[in-house]
Amino acid sequence: MRLNMCKAAAKQTLFIVSVAFCGSAVALDHNDGKNPYEDITAVEIPSVDTARTIIGQDFTYPSGAPLIKAYAIEIPAGRQTALHKHSVPLFAHVISGELEVDYGSKGRRIIKAGTWYVEAMNWCHLGKAVGDQPVKVVGVYLGQIDPEQVKPENCANPD
Repeated sequence: MRLNMCKAAAKQTLFIVSVAFCGSAVALDHNDGKNPYEDITAVEIPSVDTARTIIGQDFTYPSGAPLIKAYAIEIPAGRQTALHKHSVPLFAHVISGELEVDYGSKGRRIIKAGTWYVEAMNWCHLGKAVGDQPVKVVGVYLGQIDPEQVKPENCANPD
């Protein structure tokens, strides 16, 4: 019965998704004959033009063996980061609060909760939690196997 259900699911949905769900009897055996994907949705999250960073830079992914690292970042209300830069692409989502980022000669940006952006690369900047709430950010770094590469590098002076 499980095999027949998996075959039916494969005909109704993308093959890759079907294979993933067919690997688990629990996912299919308790669905009461319904399409196992009926209640699953995937909605694209609005984001900025990811071909450029927030300050308009073109960027490329590092060559070599890929490494993706995600971090939950929190800046307490009224506090700021050190002046720093990133050497790999950083896709960031401000979950809550309001983030002000000072890019020196490229100006300041206010980034509100719900916003996705690609952070500046190799450009000194600092981030500050403005208002009375901490800023919570999910940062996804797209680097190489060398995990040191995802660490922000301190800067002496703004760009």
